[in-house]
Amino acid sequence: MDDVLTKAGWRHGRDEGDAAMLALLTTVAVRQGSVFPAAERAVREFHGLRVPPAPDGGREVAATGCVVDPREARFASPRLDRLAADLGVRLFPFGRTDTDAPLAVDEEGRLVLLGPGGAWLLGATVREGLTALAEGMSPVRLRAPRWRFPLPGERGDSVGLSAAVRAALVAVYVLHSTGVYGARALRLRATTLRGVGVVAVDEVFPLGPGSLESNTEPLVAAMTARLDGSGTHAGTCELTLTIPVPRGTEGPPATVECAVTVGNPADGPVLTLSAGLSASLGPTAASLGDCAQALAAWSGAPLGP
Repeated sequence: MDDVLTKAGWRHGRDEGDAAMLALLTTVAVRQGSVFPAAERAVREFHGLRVPPAPDGGREVAATGCVVDPREARFASPRLDRLAADLGVRLFPFGRTDTDAPLAVDEEGRLVLLGPGGAWLLGATVREGLTALAEGMSPVRLRAPRWRFPLPGERGDSVGLSAAVRAALVAVYVLHSTGVYGARALRLRATTLRGVGVVAVDEVFPLGPGSLESNTEPLVAAMTARLDGSGTHAGTCELTLTIPVPRGTEGPPATVECAVTVGNPADGPVLTLSAGLSASLGPTAASLGDCAQALAAWSGAPLGP
């Protein structure tokens, strides 16, 4: 895996010492930030390498060379800082590609490229990322996760509250079983379909004791009573059941949103699962991927991007 790096001058135990530290300090002075351990280790090990693209043109995508020197990417710091804020992890300039795209290393030692098409994860380690770039291995696009699943067997405008509650409880189970979060409530938002669309109900309904299946009828009854009390009913509204993130949840899981919507004539009954850009990396990304796979299997729809 490391042939391309070895040819560029890398070796196990490589440490560029003072030259690497000067590059780090110069970059810190320009960007008015701080260096973190993963960035310092990576720069000391790889600083000064000029990695050429593989001569065969690339295995999966075009092979691209790069130079490792954080000063080469220091003026991209504002863009990298915005990306870091979206990802919820610190980034430090690392170098640039032959196409002038800045490279950065994050707190976990992953290598990221910020190009005109957005942000890309090149590798789980700097060594993997540099090798993948030079050999033309496909990177992973970093974007906010989002999936849509039609409710299985439910089609048309007549799909009602009961079907929405059943679908939402399935999502509660899947979110919990895949380790995303454990929800204990559903939130009903009912918007009238006539005129400008008035929010008739916006209320949280806690799950009761017992199984999720045993919660279906009590939830439907409680929501129906609330709709009746507002002077409307399910058949004249767009109904959205969201699954609130439990209080105290932090980090990428706190950005996850899951909802079931029925009664929208333009969209049809659908379950959506989404999250912020920070959920595109690490354990949350893996858990969300498992969750999406399970919901796709339940829905019977192919798993899209």
